[in-house]
Amino acid sequence: MNIFISSIDNSNGKTIIGAGIAAVMQSLGYKAGVFKPIQTGAIDKGHYFVSPDLTFVKMLDPYITTHSTYMFKTKAIPFICSEVEKVSINIENIVKDYGILAQKLDTLIVEATGGLMTPITNNSFSYHILQNLKIPIVFVVNPKSDSINHYLNEINTAKSLGLDIAGVIINKYPVYSENSDIKAFPSVIEKYSDVKVLGLIRNISQKTVTSTVIFNEILNGIDLEDIFRMKIPKLNGF
Repeated sequence: MNIFISSIDNSNGKTIIGAGIAAVMQSLGYKAGVFKPIQTGAIDKGHYFVSPDLTFVKMLDPYITTHSTYMFKTKAIPFICSEVEKVSINIENIVKDYGILAQKLDTLIVEATGGLMTPITNNSFSYHILQNLKIPIVFVVNPKSDSINHYLNEINTAKSLGLDIAGVIINKYPVYSENSDIKAFPSVIEKYSDVKVLGLIRNISQKTVTSTVIFNEILNGIDLEDIFRMKIPKLNGF
């Protein structure tokens, strides 16, 4: 039960969604983990770096396994971080770490850095990581009408690359909005991408969210069985 979570930028809520799914699965009794292959904007503690995204995961549930292959304190795309900090990124190392984690865990959430076409090295992009991992991708999008073109381009790029698309999660969705564009957003995504909307999550902030709030949002707002494409027996008791 492993998935790759991606979006067109770093402000759409990949971390919240990924951490929330992992927290729910962990609470159901599955060994869950969140793998951030490349963390940019890491916090420099002097002798080591700390991932702000994985710290958030641990805040929700300290028993969730977390790991990052590369951590850069520079806040930029991975290729630039690699150049600035003179650390080479090798996708084989990422694949190796994924394999080790996947063997130990029941479910592993892999969080992308940026979108599919985000440069990783001078000749590879984020999608190359996904092609090597060979797991379904879930897109996290926000219901902004001025971004629909970018979202559809990203989804159709994934299709053209032959990637396995599980579906789309719409984050920061104002359920009671009277805005016509926002109300129609889920159906527009499905109509013009031919990809299923797997869930709607309300606007929750990473800075103030509690484990209870995000647990309820994920459990009630997302079809986890559709995401993982299987029946989840332990989910029936909730």
